Amino acid sequence: MSRGRRVRMADVVRRRRTPRLDAVSALALVIPLVTVGVLALVRQPPVHDLHRPPTLTKLTNATIVCPAPTPGAPDGWVSTASGQSGQVTVGTGAGSSPLAVTTGGVSRLEGQGAAVVRGDDALAPGLLGLRAGTAPLTAEDCSVPSSTQWFTGVGAGAAHDSVIELVNPDAGPADADITLYGGQPFTARKLHGITIPAHRTVSLDLGAIAPRRVLLSAQVQVTRGRLGVHVLDSRSNLATHQVRHEWIPRQTEPAPDNLLLGLPTGRGTRTLQISNPGTDVVRAQVKIVTADTSFAPAGLGTITIRSGATTSVSLTKVLNRALGDGALGVEVVADGPVTSSVLTDLGTDLAMTVPDTVVRSEAATLLPVATGKGATPVTGTLYLSADSAGAATVTAYDASGKKLLGKRVGQQQGRTVAVHLPRGAAFVRVVPESTEIQGSVVLTGDGASVIPLHELLTQGLVPQIQPGLS
Repeated sequence: MSRGRRVRMADVVRRRRTPRLDAVSALALVIPLVTVGVLALVRQPPVHDLHRPPTLTKLTNATIVCPAPTPGAPDGWVSTASGQSGQVTVGTGAGSSPLAVTTGGVSRLEGQGAAVVRGDDALAPGLLGLRAGTAPLTAEDCSVPSSTQWFTGVGAGAAHDSVIELVNPDAGPADADITLYGGQPFTARKLHGITIPAHRTVSLDLGAIAPRRVLLSAQVQVTRGRLGVHVLDSRSNLATHQVRHEWIPRQTEPAPDNLLLGLPTGRGTRTLQISNPGTDVVRAQVKIVTADTSFAPAGLGTITIRSGATTSVSLTKVLNRALGDGALGVEVVADGPVTSSVLTDLGTDLAMTVPDTVVRSEAATLLPVATGKGATPVTGTLYLSADSAGAATVTAYDASGKKLLGKRVGQQQGRTVAVHLPRGAAFVRVVPESTEIQGSVVLTGDGASVIPLHELLTQGLVPQIQPGLS
């Protein structure tokens, strides 16, 4: 037997612990590294937010709705602030007819029913209209259909009654719900799930449908389609049977801060009407607005409005003194969202002042003009309040489109500017610069009326639609 080679234990152990790098092990190491490197060079696609708001686009068609004429408001007018001239379409029911319009001038509306005015292409931006009467003065601007509107100070009784007019401008049916706020929120069967057929008008007399003696406010919510909504308010003297009518201007939504510019002067009573549509008690403070400041009047404390209630507070004593000292409006500051209005009762005529909407780009309104032998002339004063320092350009035209006024007024935060409009002005346009404004026009003549300024519809909205999103 030959002697074998002696191997030391340490060498055996060393050889066993030394790994061998074969082809499989190399690939297992290299492939992941190469993959990571390649992925690092690949450009990742951007992550998009699928929930985007609608985008603004050029307005190619627009619709406004003018209420039906009444014995006190037989006149209707249409115009455009687009800078163009041409023809719009006026629909009364299922029929329609063309109407020539021009910027600055006014064109008369014919017919006995509510009118749906449509402008296309260049005449779509800046479409506006007015329903009015001058003996006594009353005015209601034609509205752009919207989903929800509020009306503060409606009635449903023998002495104070309101009629809500719903106009469907489209070829399909529209649905609406009306909620009333008195001592508490309530509705009636005939006020819930109302269907207005295509191109039809439905008038709802609250005194016949839901008779109440208390002061009310109304929320009109459109649940399908589009509607133009207007409210004609009437107050009757049960002894003399004298009836006075006035349109109640709309408020777009409840808000904690309500600025109501434009208080007609003269002997009469003035009443603040406030509604609280929320679920909590709201407390509100009233301030008097002058040209350069606002202040809380002495003798008028905090107003408490219960949940779902509408209440009224007399401002006659407070405003009789303040109007002599230059009061131009009222501000209601609350700790919760409210709607409000100021009713001015001049004995032979009524006027309603509501919160002014914010105007960011451009506003315009038409004004009634008294015509005929012996007619009392109508004069107007424009009141403007600014959000910050800036300016506003005011332009006025007569009924033929002749320019009567072109004026640039400076604006300061917390100040209110009064611009006296020339007699015969039928069209007034306001363009703010470097600020947001609120404003209204106070009309005087045979009685008084207040027309709030609204932002002109000059652009459309295109919704962002994505597949698979609900």
